[in-house]
Amino acid sequence: MKVVGIVSEYNPFHNGHKYHLDLSKKICSAEYAVAVMSGNFLQRGEPAIFDKWSRAKMAVLGGVDLVIELPVVYSCQTAEIFAFGAIKILNSLGIIDCLCFGSENGDVGKLSEIAVVLMNEPKEIRNKIKDNMAKGMTYPKAMGEAYEAAYGDLLSYPNNVLGIEYIKSLIGLNSSIKPVTVKRIRNNYNDTAFTGAISSATAIREELRASGLTDQIRSSTPKASYDIMQQNLGYGKGPVFWEDFSNILLYELRKSNLEYIKALPEIKEGIEYRLKKAGRSSIDFEDIISALKTKRYTRTSLQRTLCHMLLSIKKEDVSCAKSSEAPIYIKVLAFNKKGRELLREIKRLSIYPIIIKAADFIPQSQHLKRMFSLDMMATDIYSLAYKNKSCKEAGEDYKTSPLYIEES
Repeated sequence: MKVVGIVSEYNPFHNGHKYHLDLSKKICSAEYAVAVMSGNFLQRGEPAIFDKWSRAKMAVLGGVDLVIELPVVYSCQTAEIFAFGAIKILNSLGIIDCLCFGSENGDVGKLSEIAVVLMNEPKEIRNKIKDNMAKGMTYPKAMGEAYEAAYGDLLSYPNNVLGIEYIKSLIGLNSSIKPVTVKRIRNNYNDTAFTGAISSATAIREELRASGLTDQIRSSTPKASYDIMQQNLGYGKGPVFWEDFSNILLYELRKSNLEYIKALPEIKEGIEYRLKKAGRSSIDFEDIISALKTKRYTRTSLQRTLCHMLLSIKKEDVSCAKSSEAPIYIKVLAFNKKGRELLREIKRLSIYPIIIKAADFIPQSQHLKRMFSLDMMATDIYSLAYKNKSCKEAGEDYKTSPLYIEES
């Protein structure tokens, strides 16, 4: 069997994802596809628009055979840590032949070249990055400008950056998985305008926020995805946005002391004082962002910080997760008949625990226990944003088995 691995968020699964998935299988001559997918909180520090099981179901109905959850300690982090966690899981399965990711560049050779340079960053580049940051630039912008002379603006595109981080992780883990890239078509990740049948997830989410499920969304998503979104809206389980957590977040900001805030990941340069001040003066999520945003702190980095606070993710959690020796688990969200075949092979080859039912999982280390508890808590907090009060009860991970989806 030949298997392609994909790192995803599917927020939601749309025609562009379908295009990428089908082309990935074709390029890699793969019979099977495995996706490691973020759970209910995402890399850019946002809640997913629909819950992880709904999005996993969209993915399987769209052609993925097995969807595995990326633990929240990885999913809500910088590109480097996000990529490391996803690649570590894919590598641990023992069945993945190639990794196929989307990029603006479309040249895996050039991205691999940059990945090797970044892993052995020359002194002059490090100094240039430091100088740029001293001028008030964010780290991504400082790094991008430092490398622009040699590589143009490749590092100014988010999918290129993620692709480079995937390759770095493959190298660092001495993985046999072959990296392959598919060039993005028609739109960029952050495009808010619809571009026909293949439009960005950002455009779809903004349309859903402003107007609900429209014909534009229908035309840019597979029928199964549209139907699942429609069912969720009808049942009051989404869409979920940051604004739905405004009061909880203000509570956290107002009650937390400076020492607690300083223990969160990415807290530096006195931003804990700005966070406390924003908590006192703000009345909702956008108010908080407006009070915090500067040239040095991007909206994305601030959202991740607020996500860490909401979920009680600490520096030590991330530090432990970053270790190549730290254990992980393989938590299954959805699969089909072919995915069942893959699971049998993974059980034979992987040294890590496979979680089918959360209630049956007994962590064998404090690290796994903490990682697992963060995932359970992330789901419990996410459910508080549902409009349907009957869905707000805690423990959904323990009550929900992986979705087995019969092929149509």
